[in-house]
Amino acid sequence: MYYDDALRLEAARSLQERLGRLGLDPGLAVSDLHATVVSGMSAYQRWREQTEIELPPERVWTEYIFRDGGLPADRLAAAAEDLTFYYENSFYRRTLRPEVPEALASLRERGLRLAVISNIVSRRLVPHNLAAYGVAHYFDPIVTSAGLGIRKPHARIFLETARLMGLPACACAYVGDTVSRDVVGARRAGYGLAIQIKSFLTGKSDRETDVEAPDALIHDLREVVTLVTGGRQESLRG
Repeated sequence: MYYDDALRLEAARSLQERLGRLGLDPGLAVSDLHATVVSGMSAYQRWREQTEIELPPERVWTEYIFRDGGLPADRLAAAAEDLTFYYENSFYRRTLRPEVPEALASLRERGLRLAVISNIVSRRLVPHNLAAYGVAHYFDPIVTSAGLGIRKPHARIFLETARLMGLPACACAYVGDTVSRDVVGARRAGYGLAIQIKSFLTGKSDRETDVEAPDALIHDLREVVTLVTGGRQESLRG
């Protein structure tokens, strides 16, 4: 995942047009709309990191992004999931790591099962992107904060995923890019392994105080195959 101001400013231009088509034009210049969306999402991000709760998109758009009440709340709420899906796809650039298909195939060939645990506001984004990447068939279940209402690093989202797989938490390994959400959350839930692979978002999400060491730090997802086949039968990736 990647983003910068230029990417987001262009995304705000398209968002302005989308809002206009929905009869939800806030009357803002593109630069002001960009600032409004980014500021609102940043405020929401601070709140959800403190509470480890994920609000539904309807509340995010009405209570954080356009919280001044200038738009009709019922119509804004009705469009909220579509707006969130657009935001997640356009204010961020997501790409699949090139080694992922090989890594997933290797894990499946060895009889391991895989699931996804994702912090995301959009209800549709993760299933949509996995299908677009051609890897959706590898994962069951797909557990998102949008669906559960709880975010990583809360132990519940990890424990719910293990429950859905019919596994004790200690039989699971988790791979993620942050200490603050992924390593800490997997440890809270009692997962057998907490594995980190850094990304663009690592430095954006982790702070200097997030120093808990993962069980392994990898640079290529194919390294997971060796880590989880030393006597362990199950693996989770998120």
